Amino acid sequence: PIDINTADTSEWKSLKGIGSYYARKIVGFREKLGGFYKVEQVAETYGLPDSTFQSIRSFLLISTDRIKQINLNTATVEELKAHPYIKANIATAIVNYRANHGAFKSIDQLLNIGAVDDELYRKIAPYLSVN
Repeated sequence: PIDINTADTSEWKSLKGIGSYYARKIVGFREKLGGFYKVEQVAETYGLPDSTFQSIRSFLLISTDRIKQINLNTATVEELKAHPYIKANIATAIVNYRANHGAFKSIDQLLNIGAVDDELYRKIAPYLSVN
């Protein structure tokens, strides 16, 4: 078993079906995200076959104490849109909302932005804070 948030490429390569290419892709995706908050996110790695994910899934453990969060009250459009789940239009809408309504008091306020639906909110909430 490996911890998906701390494993380096050599640990990933110890899993059947994961070579250097996929190991680099998984670690790169994890770094862009700021860490995984659930095992299923590994399957979102670009190009990773579902059959490969299913074959390694039982060997994947997760610790979520290292998730990197973005502060909604200080983040720029560029910082927000660098996250794989936040498109440019969403990043712009977040910054505009903050400019018009003041600092975010809770992450839930994202749901007041028309472009942020429940599904997107659930995906991005673990990566956001209002410090």
